[in-house]
Amino acid sequence: MNRLYSGHATARNRMAAFLAATAFSVFAQPALAQDADDSDGTTADPDIITDMPEIVVYGRGEQRIGTAGAASEGGVTGADISLRPLSRPGEVLESTPGLIATQHSGGGKANQYFLRGFNLDHGTDYALYIDDMPMNFRTHGHGQGYLDVNGLIPEIVERVDYRKGPYRADTGDFSFVGSSFITTRDEMEPFALVEAGMYDYYRAVAGGSFKVGVGDLAFAGQAKFNNGPWELPESYKGYSAFAKYSVPLGMGQLEASFNGFWATWDPTEQIPERAVGTLIKDRYGSLDKTLTGRTERETFTVRYTDDDWKLTAWAQHYDWSLLNNFTFYLDDPVNGDQRRQYDNLWGYGGRIERNFTLNDTLSLRGGTELRADDIGTVGLDHTIAGAYDYTYSTFSVNETSAGVYAEAVWRPVMGLMVIGGGRGDFYRFKTTPLAGGAWGGTVKDSLFAPKVGANYEIAPGIALYANYGQGFHSNDARGVTNPVSPAPGLVKGHFKEVGGRFERGGLILSGVYWWSFIASELIYVGDSGAVEPSDPGRRRGYELTAFWKPNGWLALDGVWTGTHSRYVGLPKGEDFVPGALESSGEIGVSALFPDWNASMRVRYLGPHPIIEDNSQRGEPTTLLNFRAAWTPQRGHGWEVYAELLNALDSKRDDIDYYYATRFPGEPVDGVEDRNSRIVEPRQVRVGIRKTF
Repeated sequence: MNRLYSGHATARNRMAAFLAATAFSVFAQPALAQDADDSDGTTADPDIITDMPEIVVYGRGEQRIGTAGAASEGGVTGADISLRPLSRPGEVLESTPGLIATQHSGGGKANQYFLRGFNLDHGTDYALYIDDMPMNFRTHGHGQGYLDVNGLIPEIVERVDYRKGPYRADTGDFSFVGSSFITTRDEMEPFALVEAGMYDYYRAVAGGSFKVGVGDLAFAGQAKFNNGPWELPESYKGYSAFAKYSVPLGMGQLEASFNGFWATWDPTEQIPERAVGTLIKDRYGSLDKTLTGRTERETFTVRYTDDDWKLTAWAQHYDWSLLNNFTFYLDDPVNGDQRRQYDNLWGYGGRIERNFTLNDTLSLRGGTELRADDIGTVGLDHTIAGAYDYTYSTFSVNETSAGVYAEAVWRPVMGLMVIGGGRGDFYRFKTTPLAGGAWGGTVKDSLFAPKVGANYEIAPGIALYANYGQGFHSNDARGVTNPVSPAPGLVKGHFKEVGGRFERGGLILSGVYWWSFIASELIYVGDSGAVEPSDPGRRRGYELTAFWKPNGWLALDGVWTGTHSRYVGLPKGEDFVPGALESSGEIGVSALFPDWNASMRVRYLGPHPIIEDNSQRGEPTTLLNFRAAWTPQRGHGWEVYAELLNALDSKRDDIDYYYATRFPGEPVDGVEDRNSRIVEPRQVRVGIRKTF
């Protein structure tokens, strides 16, 4: 039973149901669980476990037929997360089949995400919730929907559930293309680990849980440092903290959690390729050695869930600053184009959701999601070698929203599930100028988005699905209130897909074909401080996923996607969508034995246009990562592990663009060129972990 679709049972009930649903994908160490029959022929009480072996669960093996609303829904947990080699925290989200997370500006900046033919920038149209708190920022100093997971401690992640498309009513802003839901751990064995790797990489984590009254207090802390392979040492220093208290309350569970992240770094950004061998030695060089970044974020969440209610309240504080320089001397031939972006806010929000089971065939849920962002300052300055020069514009922003949703699940006959719902969202954008050429104003916007889906199990373990849904993302308040060229407050689009699932034995297969349309990909671009519109976009594509557990120690998973993306209204041949991946894929293999385990993952980021006429293209990038660990059964909780990242030492791009930049002596309009950031080279990391 998946917590997203089960009426929000208590945590203990959810875990029991989850283990039951995934029993076929579990193997024990060192022996299989005993049979339910006692030696005297009587049936043992299933609620009494006399000898519980260690179990390992693969979330990809969960049976979803009868619970998932779409064929493209899924989840990962257990070994799917713990055995995965990770070069950065954002790769936890790559557990969503087809999602690619890259980086173009240092380890403290939000990743660049790609999914279903969308270049999601730093998070636009992809929503993340951690324990039901929305993690995307709106009206952010660098980009709308900014989604930074660099402070995530992988060891606290219990599971990641994912959806593609806006087919469910309980998510709104930024969930048009997809969404993920991270559930953190309520309990952890006390542990400590240290890691070290090439290029001055170090990470230390400690955590655990203990009883406080009738509840459990889980906690973890992380310190991470990294210079990277760059000519300008990244000097990344990041600190993360996590605490969560969980206690039974009434018929459900109450949770209160804190997450904190504090980091500084010196980024090396994408560079014009014509500079390699002339202005810099190689692609690891830096054209501006005065760039710095800083981030601080504290979040507080309180949540209560039972079979009938979900109640969430959250608050956050955020303080962020970043120096960047993407065009060099294009806008200012004398002093250069370096800019400082900054953002300081307090945010508040929550959710109230009620579930109703009317009878054996019909259930309803309805709720409201509220949010208020009080942004003290968000702006853009011109800087020279890191020193303030003048202000382009600075605002204070007050952005509030209310989402109201309802959804019905009807099971008229065995094997058939019909889902119907809708969501209304209401936004108020208010900007107040503080300095520079800023403007002020108040704008309101609203929309309604219907959702519908059906699935039918045509034979045991085989089901067909069809889904349609409308969704949206909000735009930056500065663009929405711009009196000269205002952007729409809410940008709407729709998705539809058909697909199927096959679940028998240890084999899980799914396949979907989908179509999407979005009215405009108009967003406020923090890099330039301006609104850049695009034409409407149409996309279509397919996704094939597989999970296979042929025996007790081996598991394999894979995904392959293909996408066709075009702008609407542009001449044929000039309507390509820059950054839209035409294909992507991933293969994972893991093996687990009592004394050791190993895993391998191959990630393929496919070819793509980087300009509308397709005259410039991004080449595919393939990365191969390995992880191996020694876990002696008599080692009293010790684990020694190693990771080999980018094993083939690929020199391809992590990210690529095509735009104009200028260096001294070049034409005043600059030079159109490829701008890219190379993937990090082959590296080895080793670690040791002790569980107490």
